[in-house]
Amino acid sequence: MKIFYALQFLVLTLCATPAVAAESDAQQAALYYAGLDAPSAERKVFQTQVKRAWKNYDGQIGKIMSGWAQTEVAYAGGGEVFYPFSGPDFLTIDRIYPNADRYVLVALQKALKPSYADSMDKPARADFEQRLGAAWNQFGRLGYFRTEDLDEDQHNQHNRIGATTILMAFAALQGYEVLAVNPIAFNASSRAWELNLASDAKWSSVRLSLQKNARQVTLDYVSLDLSNGGLHAQPEQAAWLQTMTAHPTLLKAASHLLQEPYFSNLRDLIVKAAPVVVQDETGLKYTDLAKIGKVTLYGNFVKPLAMFKKTTQPALAEAYAAAKDKKKLPFAFSYLKNSELRSVQIVRRAAAVEKAVASTSKAGLTARP
Repeated sequence: MKIFYALQFLVLTLCATPAVAAESDAQQAALYYAGLDAPSAERKVFQTQVKRAWKNYDGQIGKIMSGWAQTEVAYAGGGEVFYPFSGPDFLTIDRIYPNADRYVLVALQKALKPSYADSMDKPARADFEQRLGAAWNQFGRLGYFRTEDLDEDQHNQHNRIGATTILMAFAALQGYEVLAVNPIAFNASSRAWELNLASDAKWSSVRLSLQKNARQVTLDYVSLDLSNGGLHAQPEQAAWLQTMTAHPTLLKAASHLLQEPYFSNLRDLIVKAAPVVVQDETGLKYTDLAKIGKVTLYGNFVKPLAMFKKTTQPALAEAYAAAKDKKKLPFAFSYLKNSELRSVQIVRRAAAVEKAVASTSKAGLTARP
């Protein structure tokens, strides 16, 4: 079974007596998950764990990545951005592409209902915080959690991992106000994801309505099988996916899936349409990436993580070995954490470069090449 590690931490929801956070309670719940609610002696251990873990992540990765992205990615903001194989990793896409109007994350795991702390009795809350606190500790040390474990816990009938809860916590930690959290379903007629407010709605996919500095932001988490077989079984959603690949794209910790023949449909859509791709070595093959435009190399790459034995990325290794203009990567980004082995690649389609030059020149700024 393939495993991939995404920048995410473990949040557990107690499904024995699940309670959905109402719109008026969404921000309160998000602050609780993020340890940002009012200081409490009863919750001091949990709040301390969250604070320590977030400090480790933000100091070693988050703030550095934000500064790097501001100069190297130079996303102008607005519009939509796309992150397939994301898990609930809102942290990375929000920092790589800040100030977007809509973030669309796609992963196989279901979103699930968030649990609301006030619906739990004291023992249940204590168990919730113990498990969540332990997960925060791991997140602070590693900056990722194994998606294999996310899959396993989704099927646990007592404690389940919910992407919705993780997304709410990450949004709060990023300074967003969580205005509403609702399940969404795909409308085949409009070929769009729409709110599903029915009492029996399934929480496979979810929409978070966010606000930050008076700016309204939509965060959609879509549960979808991105393999060729999965898309063939859902042609309307495959057509929707085609529209998404025309937006700036992030590929991170993606298990080299796009390098496999059974993910060729999505790969071809990205190569054909994406105006900008920011990725690590687990995304597109270097030969496919170069079809989009000139590739800028950051960090260094020799070979993938040892567990990925079938996907060696020889062309990427050769490009790094030959490059005289590769740039430093001052933060850990994906599976390979060592400063001598981690890598990021950025490619811009020619039309996107021309558009960026035109807009920045008009504003009196300097565009990234």
